[in-house]
Amino acid sequence: MHATANSATFLLVINFSIGLSFAVAFLALTWRSSVQLGGWCAAGFFAAATTVSVEAMASTIPSVRLTSTASFGSLMLAMTAITAGLVRHYRPQASISWLAAILIAAVLLNALVIFDLRRGSWEWALGYQGPFSLMLAIGAGFVLRTSPRRPVDLALAAVLGLSAIQFTLKGVLAGIAGGGPGVRDYVVSSYAFYSQTAGGILSLLLGLSLIGLVVVEVMAETRLRLQQDALSGILNRAAFLERVPAVLRLSAQRPSAIILADLDHFKSINDRFGHAGGDEVIRSFGANLRAYFGDDALHGRFGGEEFCILVPDCGPAAARVHLEALQWLGRQNRYALLPTDTVVTTSFGVAFTTHDEPFDRALHRADMALYAAKAAGRDGYRFAPIASSTDAELSCVRVGNYPPTATRLMS
Repeated sequence: MHATANSATFLLVINFSIGLSFAVAFLALTWRSSVQLGGWCAAGFFAAATTVSVEAMASTIPSVRLTSTASFGSLMLAMTAITAGLVRHYRPQASISWLAAILIAAVLLNALVIFDLRRGSWEWALGYQGPFSLMLAIGAGFVLRTSPRRPVDLALAAVLGLSAIQFTLKGVLAGIAGGGPGVRDYVVSSYAFYSQTAGGILSLLLGLSLIGLVVVEVMAETRLRLQQDALSGILNRAAFLERVPAVLRLSAQRPSAIILADLDHFKSINDRFGHAGGDEVIRSFGANLRAYFGDDALHGRFGGEEFCILVPDCGPAAARVHLEALQWLGRQNRYALLPTDTVVTTSFGVAFTTHDEPFDRALHRADMALYAAKAAGRDGYRFAPIASSTDAELSCVRVGNYPPTATRLMS
């Protein structure tokens, strides 16, 4: 019994160290990231470490009921925090109040009912271990239903499922190995040795699988940050060109529109209102692209005041709709650093892809069309000739009548 007690105490120390180490690791990984799952996991593992501390100090706490409630409550809090973090991670707008309700109900049930049952009985075992199994099963089910089901997601769901099963089996083990006649005898029981061994292994697996998920998300966020133009909020040139082949493959049998956009008289904006004014104009145009196209098109800033949009499965008629919508949105923009009646116009050049033409050649045709639109007076768009045709489509179209009070930016 003495050897068992020493082994159980040693495992308590190990499990405390595991919980604390993972909590610190989650905070270190995400303290400069927007991945909020790390904070939830850190809270969960801190709570788990608290559980181990309560169990180790059970003999020094005067109230046995308080000891049992604190131990149960902190472990239940740990699992609830991790599950809530997963819910918010995969569905940021989802409510987690129902998880808090389960936590409160389980703690009250344990303190007022389960504690008074005979320790080691089936009623006590199921009542004590059941809420843990339920919360972990909720987490596993939510990951399977809502995650992208990447290997890291499936591994996490498997560990959560195994942990839920483990807590159910601990009820059986309590009757076989003996849970100790009371809360204070837990640490010297064979049940504690087996419980802490299984708990330590699964805590390690759970921590590693959650660390894996957090690392994947932090890396994805970092990669996106490196690919994103900080000023406009859309892709930079390199990231845009990297994604072009995948977009073109989705509509390989249909034309896609390559739209080059150039903000008219941008040098005049910088000269008259400073670079801060120019930055505001770029931010506004990037916001227009994000709001209008969303994920239906690829858009990026190519540098300075030039932007590129790749719209899959888009012919001339649809392109005209997009262009005139963007021109209309541009006229609605109001700028804090520019006069209130300022209108910043945009010129566009458009080319349509063909299945046998390299993208860079089609991009060059769009660039030539943009040059033609600007040479024709700006504030319009021009379509490039189809690659296999000698006929250009053609017209440079100027749209929109501005009120006489509008400030027109001229170079």
